[in-house]
Amino acid sequence: MLSGTALRHQMILPEQQFLYDYWRSKCRNGQLPRREDIDPADIYQHLPMISIIEVCAETLVKTDVRRYKYRLAGTGFWDMYEAEITGQYIDELPIGCRCDYWHRVLGRIMDKRRPSAGVTKPGTPLRAHLAQFWIRLPLSEDGVNVSSILGFDHLVKYSEMPQNLSEPQRISA
Repeated sequence: MLSGTALRHQMILPEQQFLYDYWRSKCRNGQLPRREDIDPADIYQHLPMISIIEVCAETLVKTDVRRYKYRLAGTGFWDMYEAEITGQYIDELPIGCRCDYWHRVLGRIMDKRRPSAGVTKPGTPLRAHLAQFWIRLPLSEDGVNVSSILGFDHLVKYSEMPQNLSEPQRISA
């Protein structure tokens, strides 16, 4: 579940690698870290774009899709969404078809109990010119089952993207 560093080597941005390394340092004896293990003082420089997403017991009406709620969203998300998103479900955000994308990503993290990272388009109306580099890291109350997901996002103008990355993609452990 937590062995290897293949995911880290696929990450493009040093910020993603930093948070991944920090998260791995909190894994003990092959177990996922708890939410309490994450100390904001250790990651203070990334706090504006840090989030904690919680899976909710309820599902979307007439589907088997889980619902995910932002329990915490840093101040940088205000720029991205032009609104406070703490307390909102992913399916309530103005991201259009990106909602299905995020449900798949978060569902995979929940089911596989592994981190995931990648780059996509934000899907918000005024941010089409940006690439959204992201990492999602599972957290657990019992060390095994995912109870919440630590997230980090970094927005980059397409014109400033690394040359080796031409299209948004997803990379996973």
